[in-house]
Amino acid sequence: MLRRLLIVALVLLALLGISQLVIPAIVEHAAEDRLTAAGGSAEVSMSALPAARLLFGDGHRITVAGNGLDLSSETTSGDVFSNLDGFDQVAINLDSFRAGPFKLASFDLSREAPEAPYHLVTRGRTTPADVASYAADQAGLPGGPLLGYLGGRVLDDDAIPIHLDMELRSEDGSVVVTGGTGTVAGIPTGPLAQLITAFVAVKI
Repeated sequence: MLRRLLIVALVLLALLGISQLVIPAIVEHAAEDRLTAAGGSAEVSMSALPAARLLFGDGHRITVAGNGLDLSSETTSGDVFSNLDGFDQVAINLDSFRAGPFKLASFDLSREAPEAPYHLVTRGRTTPADVASYAADQAGLPGGPLLGYLGGRVLDDDAIPIHLDMELRSEDGSVVVTGGTGTVAGIPTGPLAQLITAFVAVKI
């Protein structure tokens, strides 16, 4: 009997060890495919013990690095943070990519603990023409009204610089801005931070 129990224990330990290697690789690859569906490169790393938690969007840490991505195709939804809230720590760093009508030089979203706020720092630009075109495509969809406002607020064709340094929280998966600063040609930065974050977070 003792020998059988020992064999069962060893088998279970072996299966646990294999799952710790296999499950993260599968989940990470799926996230990388979503991010790079329209081009660019991305590397996603997730950790959890046991690794099976990752199958339910739960884990210890998620890190994402990417460059040259095109995240324009995804419409925003209410559950923006649903793929991130289950992780204790979050670190997302993207460079030189497009998110909807925005060309972003950098996007850094981080959280250090489960109850801590998210910290967003992003720099980039857009143009009234890009915003107006995208707003027309998004008519009737979440984010469309803000894009229409942004396109109509600036009448010339000059690029609109974007620089945000903001604190965000998740309320049932939705992005809520709780503090910070930003400069976007006089346009309300809170909704803009929510929109830009949505383009990224829903892909992960």
